[in-house]
Amino acid sequence: MMYLIALVPAFAWGLIGLALAKTKAKPEEATLGSMTGFLIFSTVITIFSATFISPALFVVGFASGFLLSLANIGQFAAMTELGVSKTVPLVAALQLILNSLLGAFLFHEWTQPMQWILGIVSIILVIAGASLTSYQEGSDKTKSKISTKGIISVLVAGVFGGLYSVLPKAYQYFNHIEGNREFTNSLLLPQAIGGMVGALIIYAVVSKSNPLTGFKKIPVWKSTSIGFLWAIGNMCLMIASTSYLGLATAFTFSQLNLVIGGFSGIYLLHEHKTKKEFKYFLVGIILVVIGAIITALI
Repeated sequence: MMYLIALVPAFAWGLIGLALAKTKAKPEEATLGSMTGFLIFSTVITIFSATFISPALFVVGFASGFLLSLANIGQFAAMTELGVSKTVPLVAALQLILNSLLGAFLFHEWTQPMQWILGIVSIILVIAGASLTSYQEGSDKTKSKISTKGIISVLVAGVFGGLYSVLPKAYQYFNHIEGNREFTNSLLLPQAIGGMVGALIIYAVVSKSNPLTGFKKIPVWKSTSIGFLWAIGNMCLMIASTSYLGLATAFTFSQLNLVIGGFSGIYLLHEHKTKKEFKYFLVGIILVVIGAIITALI
């Protein structure tokens, strides 16, 4: 059952790129809208479930949510700049590598020599696969232009998107707290509040205007659908990562959203790829999935 829960984020997050395209929102609008949806979802869950929000847990959840807002603006900006089919595999690969290593070093999820060998092999496969999915034909000048505009957004999404799930796991691990539904539900509202604060700051900085005026825009409210998708995936990831599966395995399963996100970008959003680019993309996806599976089985 826990493995099925761990797969929910892959489906929910895989649809985010498609939802973003339908809202036609700017990155800062999508971030504000998604965090609004997350806040609504988390408030409802908190009201109708058992929670124990302590000051320490609130700080951890708030910080985690703030990092999530930074990851969102990075991901939405990268999707706008590079396209969904290219952004999702790159971000997923970066987050897979980061969380696998942190899970191994911080939480001792790899303890045997064979686990480290397999882990290193999986990381190499993920890096190779991500490189292939981002392959683009064209002049060096065109490639440099696209890389320059998109690389910072991908790095922001990958690093902060990886770290946001590490904080709750670290709090649980070092305080010897049992991972259960009550613990997960208690994290949601602090996370959502932190995410909303981050979204408001991001909107103010990027748009150079009062962030509250953003709520007058239709794309912001349409983007709440992204928040609901993210919230469902986030809750299931927290449940799985704080269970016996561990962070490395749970996060690996969640990042299989690259399959859904990648192909939806090509077939549903009609993002153009040449025959050679598609072949590289397909091989890259396969390598990343193999790497993810190896990590999950360690």
